[in-house]
Amino acid sequence: MVVYSSALLFLLVAIYIHTITFKKPYTGLMFREDGDVWVVASIDRDGKAREWNVDIGDILLSVDGQKPKVMRFGDRAYLKQLGKLEFERKGFRHLELNIDPGMPDLYKSLFAACMELLLLVIGLAAYRNKPESYMMRRFYALNVIMAVTLLSVYSTETVLTGLILPVVASWLPYLLFAFFVTFVFRMVPWWIGLLMAAYRVLASLFAIYALLVFSLGDIPGWTRSALHTALIGTLLAIFVISTIYWRGMDRAEKNQLLTFVTALTFGLMPYLFLYAFPDLLWGEYIAMPDMTLAGLIILPASILWLWARQKLLDIRFYLPGLVIHGLYVGLATILIAALIRSSASLVTLTLCGVFFILTLLHRLGLDNFKRKREKRENHLDRQRLEMSIRLAEHRNSHDLLRMPAELIHSVTDIEGLCIVWRKGSEAIMYGTGPYVEMQELTHFHQPDLSIFAQVMDLVQPDGMVIGYLGLGTKKNNTSFTPEELGLINKVRMETVRLLMGAALLDELREAKNGLPMETTEYKLLEAQQAERVRMSYYLHDHVLQNLIFLARDLEELHDSEQSDKQLTAVWLKCLYDTQRDIRMLCDHLYPHIIDQAGLDAALLWLARTVKEKGGPTIKLENKLPDTLPSLYKMTLFRIVRELSNNTVKHARAQKLEIRLWEMEDAFCGQISDDGIGFDQASVCGIRTGSQGFGLVTISSQIAQFGGDIKIDSGIERGTIVHIRLPKQGGEEKNEATNKGSTTRRSSACYGGVEEST
Repeated sequence: MVVYSSALLFLLVAIYIHTITFKKPYTGLMFREDGDVWVVASIDRDGKAREWNVDIGDILLSVDGQKPKVMRFGDRAYLKQLGKLEFERKGFRHLELNIDPGMPDLYKSLFAACMELLLLVIGLAAYRNKPESYMMRRFYALNVIMAVTLLSVYSTETVLTGLILPVVASWLPYLLFAFFVTFVFRMVPWWIGLLMAAYRVLASLFAIYALLVFSLGDIPGWTRSALHTALIGTLLAIFVISTIYWRGMDRAEKNQLLTFVTALTFGLMPYLFLYAFPDLLWGEYIAMPDMTLAGLIILPASILWLWARQKLLDIRFYLPGLVIHGLYVGLATILIAALIRSSASLVTLTLCGVFFILTLLHRLGLDNFKRKREKRENHLDRQRLEMSIRLAEHRNSHDLLRMPAELIHSVTDIEGLCIVWRKGSEAIMYGTGPYVEMQELTHFHQPDLSIFAQVMDLVQPDGMVIGYLGLGTKKNNTSFTPEELGLINKVRMETVRLLMGAALLDELREAKNGLPMETTEYKLLEAQQAERVRMSYYLHDHVLQNLIFLARDLEELHDSEQSDKQLTAVWLKCLYDTQRDIRMLCDHLYPHIIDQAGLDAALLWLARTVKEKGGPTIKLENKLPDTLPSLYKMTLFRIVRELSNNTVKHARAQKLEIRLWEMEDAFCGQISDDGIGFDQASVCGIRTGSQGFGLVTISSQIAQFGGDIKIDSGIERGTIVHIRLPKQGGEEKNEATNKGSTTRRSSACYGGVEEST
């Protein structure tokens, strides 16, 4: 309640100050005392006086017919109240000037109001997300102080602003430092705690002093320099502390530290380079403080974005780009400010032109560099992929030769043998016994026949020799029996058949690679990666965030040694939410309900869950046996769950029907809905975009069983998905049966959709 009351109070004060300031905008006049009169000492180009016929040396006679009231600032002074100004110029008549606001004043007022309102909204949004968090309350307070600071430096109302500005200007550096400590450190080091305590004392004393001099109307000139120094010193202290504790931080703390320091640095850059440094060095500034301090909004906006999106963002990857872009924006801002202050002189116009040309050349060079880098990376990726494929093919070919070689070696009393396969220009070998070392040879074309007791050619039916089978002597130095030779010959012929099939498969693969690349394999990898990323984000965005906020609040409890029932209830809710999230993740990875209650109960639970989430009405018909193997239960449940989720997300269906049944050689299913469907012709049965990941994963799971999936869908006519998972040994049965029976079984499984096999 206090937070929302303070926000309402700020809005009322802001409306009042903005109204007064718009009616009586900033004049930019500074006066010096000459006897008992006030003489114009300087005219700020950003003030309203630039439009008037006022010169340095003019004497101010009255404001609204009364003696001028001024606020001293060092050896200068500015008006405490504005109205009709009457001047006297030596040798001329009196000048009367009215302060009438124009469109530039309206734009300036709207800009300041938008920045203040945005800061307030950011603070309220963070607080509303976690109202019980101490860090969120401090973040809200920091945003309010920054908004009040912008309002105060913009204001020309002096009574209320004279009470507000000294306090917020004194406490702003401390609040920035305090939030830095809260945001970055889980436990505050003791010496930083002492430093913060001393900082609070100094900020309180300076605020009291500033209120006193404001009330007396005589502000020493060094106070503004002191505020500049305090803000710069705070930034330097943050840099030093960050450097000291960097090595001892974990990845999450380092990421938060870099986020805060980067956002604060970029937020303060306009203030530092356009106001503070010029004012400290030369006694004048390039831009007004209300414009430069508006950059502070970068800090809370960055932190809120990090909290709201809760991304696994590693700021180190983006830091170099942020530095370059920050320097670019800073240089551009300085050039624009110089262009305005010099009234578009030839020198500044030339510098701006050179800057624009360099920017264009840099952009073109950067685009060219990105294209070359992407081309080089793609080339390296292709090379790595080709190398991996070659290694895998060589290993698979080697394993293909091992089976017949080990078979002959095990059934005959032979010392060893070697099989050589000429695969194109490459020779692949597998040896046993004394010929094992021949596997290391890479260019073996013509074996030395003397090392073998007998050599048999591996001959294709067309007469082409594709390799050799070299046999060593038998262990008892006897000849091979006719039975052994018959067995060896059969194995040799089967080996030729296997190698011919492998060669044909390689040819087909090369032919396929020459065709336009299919996207199914890529989508499968993309789907698997997307699932891993989703899991990671789920853990980070839900479970980890709850634990982080709970840890922060428990640390606060440890420090303050105070608690109440309301906070305890909030902590318990946080723990319950975490338990629920972990349970949901476990159910997604492996639904234990299948082991505990069976597939029937798991499907009923799924139907109830889909309905509770606002999904369609589900008609469930499960005729699968209770003795269904666990692997089939799990796979079928995953498929049904994925298809049901797709229906809820994309189909806009009112009804969903799930049917599962058993056939002689397979387990079958049909999932149908009355939703909007999709165009199969345009996507070849796989939807594009993120919704296609589910179907790709399902197809992969079914393919691992040697099964099939058929999708029948069309625009505005719903979707029907047929699935078939062969039983163990089912494919062998299919091979042993005729084509007609296979067709009938497939038709029955697909509910009348005939498929020839």
